[in-house]
Amino acid sequence: MSTETMPDSFLIHSGIKIVYANSTFCTLVGADSQEQLIGTSLTGLVEPDYHSPLREQVARIENEDVPVLGLAVELQTNTDQPQHAIVVSLLIEWDGTKQVQTSVFPIADSDSEGRRQLDYQAMDEAPIGITIADPAKLDDPLIYVNDGFCELTGYPRDEILGQNCRFLQGENTREEPVAKMRAAIEAEEPVTVELRNYRKDGSMFWNRVTLIPIQSESGTVTHYLGYQQDITAEKRYEKDLSLFKGLAEEAERAILITDPEGTIEYVNPAFEHLTGYTAAEARGRNPRILKSGQQDELFYRELWETITAEEVWEAELTNRTKHGEIFEVKQKIVPITDSDGDITHFVAIEQDITEKVLTTQTLDVMNRVLRHNLRNSLNVIDGHAELLEAGELDPEARQASVAAIREQTASMQKIAEKTAEIRAIWDPTEDNQSWGRLNIASLVETYQRQYPDADITSTIEDEMVDIQVRNRKLFMKAIDEAVENAISHNDQTPPEVTITVQRKPDSDQFRITVADNGPGIPELERQAIELGKETPLNHGLSIDLWIMEWLTTTLGGELIITDNEPRGSVIMFQLPTGGSNGE
Repeated sequence: MSTETMPDSFLIHSGIKIVYANSTFCTLVGADSQEQLIGTSLTGLVEPDYHSPLREQVARIENEDVPVLGLAVELQTNTDQPQHAIVVSLLIEWDGTKQVQTSVFPIADSDSEGRRQLDYQAMDEAPIGITIADPAKLDDPLIYVNDGFCELTGYPRDEILGQNCRFLQGENTREEPVAKMRAAIEAEEPVTVELRNYRKDGSMFWNRVTLIPIQSESGTVTHYLGYQQDITAEKRYEKDLSLFKGLAEEAERAILITDPEGTIEYVNPAFEHLTGYTAAEARGRNPRILKSGQQDELFYRELWETITAEEVWEAELTNRTKHGEIFEVKQKIVPITDSDGDITHFVAIEQDITEKVLTTQTLDVMNRVLRHNLRNSLNVIDGHAELLEAGELDPEARQASVAAIREQTASMQKIAEKTAEIRAIWDPTEDNQSWGRLNIASLVETYQRQYPDADITSTIEDEMVDIQVRNRKLFMKAIDEAVENAISHNDQTPPEVTITVQRKPDSDQFRITVADNGPGIPELERQAIELGKETPLNHGLSIDLWIMEWLTTTLGGELIITDNEPRGSVIMFQLPTGGSNGE
C-alpha cells in the first residue's frame, strides 16, 4: 500500500510492534524521527489504562473478527498536557504481507461549557468526508466535520455542526440502508452502507458511509467516526453495466467482460453456446482458455499492448472450445475507463465467422474448378468430338479420341461427385453436434478389403481403438477422402498407406495420420490450404485437399500436411475426442 493514500497521522504495526510511523505521527507524540519508534511497542505510546483495550483491538483486527475498530485513548507525549485521541485500526497489505494500520485523530479538551473539540489539522486534508458524532448528546449530533465533508455536501460548517447526519437524506433515500445504520448504532458495531443523499443545492449523490464506534478504556462508546465517500460515478457505471448485461443476454454475438488484469467477470449466453464454457466455469479465469495455439506470442503481446494503451483492438483469429474444437472469430476488444481515465474493464465481442470463412473458401475453389477444370475438360471433349465428326481418323486415332472423351467425362463425373460431398458438409439436416463411437481397427479392416491391391497397415494406441467423435458420418468421409487420395494418386506398386491413431499429449484431442509413399502433394496446393485461400499463384488442381480441410474444420479440428520420409505425404487430422480440456 502506498503511503500517499494514507491519512496524515498513522502507524503500521505487526501485532503491537511498530514497523512504520509517518512524520505527522512522530510530531504528534514528540518523537525525533521514525527510527526512534520503529521496533517499539504500540502500547508504549498510550497511558497504561489503555494497554489492554488497545491490545484487544489489534488482536481482533489481525484475527479478522471485524474489518475496522476504533478506540478513544490518551497518548503519551513529551509534554505535561494529556493528548486525547481516537485510534482506528484496520488490516492492510504492506510490503506483501498483512499488517495493521492504525490512524490517529487527536482530540483536545474543550471550552468552558465542557464541549469536546477536535484538532482537525490531520483530517481536514483528507480527500474524503470525515465526521465525528457525540452519542452522549441528544440525537447524536455532529461535533466535527472536515473540509472534505463540507465540499462533498455543499453545506458550510456552521450549518452542519449540531445536526444529526440524517439532514442529508431526501425523498429517494431508501429506508433499508438507513435502518441498517440505525441497527448497527444500537448494537454499537461498525457498519458500511450505500445510500442516496442530497447536497445543499438539492442535487443527489450516492454516498458510501462507514460508521465506526469509538470506545473508551471501559468499553463505553464515546464517539462515532464517519467516513463519507461520493460513489455516484461508480453507481452510474454499475447501472450502465447492468443495462449492458441486460442487452448482452439477448445478443447473438459472444460477449465477455474482464477486469483490468484480464480476469473474466461476465460472459453472456452466446459465449456459453459458442465456447462450451458455462458462465460459472469462465468467471475468475483468463480468456487464454480459448487459445488454439494458432496465434503466436507476438500476436497476443500486440493485443495486450494495444488495449492497455486504451485503444480498440480488432482482428480475426482462431479459438478453441472447451471440448477442443477450433473455430474462427472476428473479435473486438474495447477498453472501459473511469472518469479519471483509468481502465476499469475490457469488453470483448466475438462473432463466429467459421461458416463465413468456409463459404468464402468454397466459392473461391468452386469458381476455380468450374472456370478452369471444367472448361479444360469441355475444350478437350469438344476438340475430339470435332475430329470424330470429321470422320478422317484412322481406327487407332479414333480409339484414342474416344478414350480421351471418356477420361474427361469421368473427370467431370468425379467433380460432380465431389460437389455432392461438399453439399453434405453444408447440409443443414446434418447433426454436427451429435457424438458417436467409432472403432478405428474395424475401419482400417474395411479399407484393407476395399483396396486389396494396396498395402494398408496401422498403428493404433490401445486407448484409441474405440474413440468418440462428433458427427461420425462426416468424420468417416474425411478419412475416406485421405485414404482414397493416398492410393489413387500413388505411382508406386503396391501403394503403401500407414494409418496411425494416437492421443495428442496433455489434451482431449487425438490425431489420425494417413501416410503414403506416393509422389507427394504439390507445394502450391499445400500453400493454398495453409493460407486458407486460393490466389492466382497458390491454387490446386483438384478439390480433394479442400474437402478434407472443410470436413475437418466443420468437425472443429485442424488439418496438417507434411512430407513423408523417404517419399510421399502425411495427412494429419487433429480432432477433439468429446472430453473437456479443463483449461
